[in-house]
Amino acid sequence: MNQRHLSIILAGTMLAGVITGCGSTESAAPAESQATAQITETEAATADTAETVGALSGTITVASNRTDLEERLAQYAQAFMDENPGTTVEFETIKEYDDVIPTRIAGGEAPDLFYVVDPINQDTYKDYFLPIDDLEFTADDILFYENGRGTDGNLYVLPLTVSYCGMVYNKAAFAKAGVTDIPKTVDEFMDVCDKLDKAGITPVGTAFKDIWPIYAWCGWGEVTLTAGDNRGENKYAQQDEIYDDVMLSSMNIVRELYKKGYLEDDIMSANWDQFKLDLAQGKTAMHYSETWLPAQFVELGADPKDIGMFPFPGAKNIKAGAGKQWGISKDTENPELAKAFLTYMLKNPVADTDIPSNKNIEVNDPFVAELLSYGIEPLEPIVGDATFSNIKNDIELDGQKFFLTYVMEESDEKAAALIAEWNDKWAAARANYIN
Repeated sequence: MNQRHLSIILAGTMLAGVITGCGSTESAAPAESQATAQITETEAATADTAETVGALSGTITVASNRTDLEERLAQYAQAFMDENPGTTVEFETIKEYDDVIPTRIAGGEAPDLFYVVDPINQDTYKDYFLPIDDLEFTADDILFYENGRGTDGNLYVLPLTVSYCGMVYNKAAFAKAGVTDIPKTVDEFMDVCDKLDKAGITPVGTAFKDIWPIYAWCGWGEVTLTAGDNRGENKYAQQDEIYDDVMLSSMNIVRELYKKGYLEDDIMSANWDQFKLDLAQGKTAMHYSETWLPAQFVELGADPKDIGMFPFPGAKNIKAGAGKQWGISKDTENPELAKAFLTYMLKNPVADTDIPSNKNIEVNDPFVAELLSYGIEPLEPIVGDATFSNIKNDIELDGQKFFLTYVMEESDEKAAALIAEWNDKWAAARANYIN
């Protein structure tokens, strides 16, 4: 009992004594005073515990594909829990994320926090996620903020990071092959690959076996490497060719690399873990990816001075994009905790190497600095709509798997037939979306 409570009770007792000493025959006064004291004490106790009302509690599961960061993610969650006693945040790392999460969702077992996977898009955000318009951020704070709106106008998802695409390369491998200049055209790029190959170095790593690492080569998001067209996927929703000359110009670069033997020797056994080790050690020279990747080679033992990035040769712009779009499951049992943790992630980068989407956090990344030093401007795509992904889902087109098949098709005639087949499917399905 605090001093205030004690004073209230003493005051009530003294008042009762005074009234009794005066010879009053009314017995209600002491009872009333005691009742008042009890009520006041209850109110004070309520005030004392008011700070705990609305405090965060409960448990949430956060699904991540970063199997390489399991220990870091556990520490990250613990830091949040230390700041918020009574909460439990559990990271679940999933290697085959894009396959596992849709299955989990379909089975009614969606994680509390997860990022967007196919076939979720702006039309269906509302079916999977809670609105998060009430978070403390606006478009002035978060890059690609508007991309997270559903077609109903509500905000459902936000990126934690942003990234830039470029050629990640091992400078020591370049030096060993006698390469002194960064290639600025596709022809120069092929010449560099030839020198690397003759020096016994794999010019370009793909990790084809795991499929997903090739995503940067074959996405429609910014109309690919050499176009400089920020209409992105919207462009293809407006035409009857999903694989046009622009897409083919990108895909055929990799197809030529494959034909010339500039990719891994055993392409179908080339996996992500081995590829990373090979590039860190200079056995492989290059890989086209995003700015989150270089630091992973350093973690595997590469000298930071030996790893760099340059724009894809011949590109009009550097491809810029939002990272994974994170949202809160509409079925979560702890929405306030999930919102608090999403806010925490937006304010505190999970990895030191992440380029945060939060504009209020300073970025100091040497690989980004090198990439941008060549004077090629980043290209931020316009906000897409759901039409593109709706058509793609209708015809069940997996762009990455098709890209792999196309690149490895030995016959040019059969490769052209594959393109024609998917363009016909696209045109037929698109007709259902033309107003």
